[in-house]
Amino acid sequence: TGALTPLIPAVSTENWPISVTVDPSGRTAYVANLNSNTVSQFSIGTTGTLTPLSPPTVNSGAHPRSVTVDPSGRTAYVANGGGTVSQYRIGATGTLTPLSPPTVNSGINPYSVTVDPSGRTAYVANVGSSTISQYRIGATGTLTPLTPPTVSTESFPNSTTGTIE
Repeated sequence: TGALTPLIPAVSTENWPISVTVDPSGRTAYVANLNSNTVSQFSIGTTGTLTPLSPPTVNSGAHPRSVTVDPSGRTAYVANGGGTVSQYRIGATGTLTPLSPPTVNSGINPYSVTVDPSGRTAYVANVGSSTISQYRIGATGTLTPLTPPTVSTESFPNSTTGTIE
């Protein structure tokens, strides 16, 4: 019928969970927690239930809004409302470890980040500056701004999706 049935038990996250994403393998879920400046990390069981990883959260930049995982499942990126993008390596168990540097600058008030299907570039919608930041993804997963580092958009872009070929 298409009806949703809640799974038991319910899980807790940190303060004000705002978005969730699942890695390409379907084994790990990540939640951006806006007011606690963290990302919750969970393993996904065969029945779809979530179990907190150890540690259950990792620090992010100020006011994380969305998480995306690259198509290979090796790196994750978080758009932080404070004007940065956090970048992480994903370990064998799904746990996030900050890359060096742990964040890169973006435009004003970034809302979402996406990685193109090839895994070579990332884009961030910056609602506060009406721009899209664009980055090259290096071999280790670190982001480097492209030239130009941003392009202008119409007012208040708040979402991106990776469909460039």
